[in-house]
Amino acid sequence: MKMDLKNVLNIAWKAGVSLIGVFVLALMVRFGLRWCYCFVGRSEWRDKTLSANVVVRAYNSGKVRVYNKSIKQYTTPKLMWVSGTPRRDSLTVFCDLDGYRGFLNVNTGEIEIPAQYGKAWVFSEGLAAVVYGEKNRLGFINHNNELVIKDIPYDPGYYDYLFKDGFCIIERWDDIKCEDVYSVYSSKKLSKVGEYKDLTRIDNGNHIIAKDDDGYWLLDSEYESVFDEPYDHIEVVYDGDGVFATRNFVKQYFDYDGTLLEPFVIDGIERLKYAIGLTEANPEYDQDYIFEFEPELVAYRVNDNYGLMNAHTGKIITPAKYGEIYMISKELLRAEVNYCNNESVLLNRNGKEILE
Repeated sequence: MKMDLKNVLNIAWKAGVSLIGVFVLALMVRFGLRWCYCFVGRSEWRDKTLSANVVVRAYNSGKVRVYNKSIKQYTTPKLMWVSGTPRRDSLTVFCDLDGYRGFLNVNTGEIEIPAQYGKAWVFSEGLAAVVYGEKNRLGFINHNNELVIKDIPYDPGYYDYLFKDGFCIIERWDDIKCEDVYSVYSSKKLSKVGEYKDLTRIDNGNHIIAKDDDGYWLLDSEYESVFDEPYDHIEVVYDGDGVFATRNFVKQYFDYDGTLLEPFVIDGIERLKYAIGLTEANPEYDQDYIFEFEPELVAYRVNDNYGLMNAHTGKIITPAKYGEIYMISKELLRAEVNYCNNESVLLNRNGKEILE
C-alpha cells in the first residue's frame, strides 16, 4: 500500500513539473512572438500611398519598405523613410539604412537613383537639389543623375530649393557681411543669373525690386534688368502703376517698362521759420521764442532727405542730401549731414555751405 502511494506521489510530482514546464514554455513563446512582432511586425497605420499601385509599408521597428500591388512584390529593401508623392514629378526621395538619400519612382516603386547623397530634395521642373561630396556642396541633378548645377555654398539653415517658373532662389547667410544673400538660379541656363541682398516682388509678381552692392534694380519676371544702371533707391508707387527711382538725390517716376513719366518727384514740403525774439515771460522761467515764417525758402523732402527750394519759382537750390534743415536766422541755416553723430553744416540763403 505504501509503495502504491509513493508511486502515485511520484507520478503526480512529475506531472506537476511537466505542467509547469508547459505553462512556462507557452508564456515564453507568447511573449517571444509578441516581442518579435513589436520589433519586426507590421505597423499598418503608418503605411503611405505613393500611387494607385505603389505603397510604403511600415514596420514596428521604424523601417519601411516599398510594395507594388500590381506585381505583388516588394521593390526595395528596408529603408529609413520615403518622402511623399511630389506634386509635379514622378520621383520622390528615400533614405537608406545608412542615412544616404536617393530617388525612386512613385508609379513603379523601383529605385532609379541609388542612395548616395547626404541630403536631397524633391524634383521641381526636372531638377532636384542634393548635397554631395566631402565638402557638403549643394547642386542640382536631372533625372539621369547628372550634376547640371554644382558648387553652390550650402547653408543647413535654409531648405527651400524648388524651381518655380524657371527660377530657384537660394537663401544663405554671409558670415563676412553679416547679412542674408539671395542667389537666383535658372533652370533654362543651368547657372546663377544674379545675387542680391533683397528681393521684393511687385506688380502681381511680374516685376521685382532687387538690391545688391551696386544699388537698386528693377527686374522683370525673367530677372532681366529694366534699367541699364542701378539707382540709389527704388520703391513701388502704391497709388500708381510704376516705381519711384532715386539717383543723386533726385526722385523720378517710371512705369514698369522703364518709361519716364515724371522727371522730378518730391515727397513733401516743410515751411521754414526763424526766431526773432522772446516773449516777456517771467525771466526766472524758460521763455518762449517768437518765430517768423520764411516767405521765399522751403525745405522739400525726397525719401528721408531734405533740400532747399525757392517757394515762388520752384527752383531747386540744393539737392535733397541733408537730414533736416533749420533756420538759425534770416540769413543762416543749419543742415544735418549725420543724424547719429548730430553733425551739421551751415548754409547761406543760396544753399552754399559756409566754411570757417
